Amino acid sequence: MIHSLRIRFIGMLLFVLCLSNTYGQDRSLNKLSLLYSQGNYRLTYWNADKLVNNPDYDTSLIPRYYLAISLLRLENKFLFKRRNPSPWVEGGNLLKELKLIPESKLLFVKHKEEISALRFYLLDELEKYKTKKNKESYRRLKEVLVGLFEGLPYTDQRNIASPKKTEVLPSDRELVVEIAQQHIGVPYVFGGVTPEGFDCSGFTCFVFQKANVQVGRSSRDQFATCRKLEKDEVTKGDLVFFNSGSDDVTHVGIIISEKGEPLKMIHASTSKGVIISEIENSEYWMKKLHGFGSVF
Repeated sequence: MIHSLRIRFIGMLLFVLCLSNTYGQDRSLNKLSLLYSQGNYRLTYWNADKLVNNPDYDTSLIPRYYLAISLLRLENKFLFKRRNPSPWVEGGNLLKELKLIPESKLLFVKHKEEISALRFYLLDELEKYKTKKNKESYRRLKEVLVGLFEGLPYTDQRNIASPKKTEVLPSDRELVVEIAQQHIGVPYVFGGVTPEGFDCSGFTCFVFQKANVQVGRSSRDQFATCRKLEKDEVTKGDLVFFNSGSDDVTHVGIIISEKGEPLKMIHASTSKGVIISEIENSEYWMKKLHGFGSVF
């Protein structure tokens, strides 16, 4: 009887320990997904690297997956520029090794959207280097891309990203501006996507959805999928993007001025919430200006 109770107790203890460990792993793995989706690629890399070297995660492919795709985003980032091999090469090799593991097929299917966005980003970077005639970066990235996405599930975002220019009525743009102006004064809330509080991309996402136009949730996604514009093409209802001194988009606003007029935008600022700001008369915004785009 005592022996039987001991066996049951040990069995229950092992079950609890196993369950506890599983939940711990889930939280750590979910953190990788969250950090990457927020564009925190450095933090994704550091956390994924720790898990890859943790024996508790030897059977999980997820840390290696996030280690690979975060490296592919970090080629030109400070502290990563002089790595040997480069983040592109290291990340590409890791991803190719992961593809050889039969169990990775389901992993890639579940992360199809991330793979699609990564592919679009790298192809876009390749085009930039070609345009800027940066031969060395162009050559290295082109070598990394050979066979990198072959066999992986992805959507061709280059075909779906650019909205059609036809059948856009002035009233469509007026509606966007009208909806946006209805929310002047709404406070800034990090991660906010409702009239109770917005962050910058949460505000633009909300406004365009109310106007029956679908855009990405983050400012990076909105820039990646919009139709790029030159300054003299910009008019009300278009998007304006800013960065913080790097190639990454960090802020977005909606243009409310007519074509040819001094640029004005409505946006969710961190200090004052939803406000209207002049762009060309502001040294602050002109220094951070990244580009323009349209979702129409």
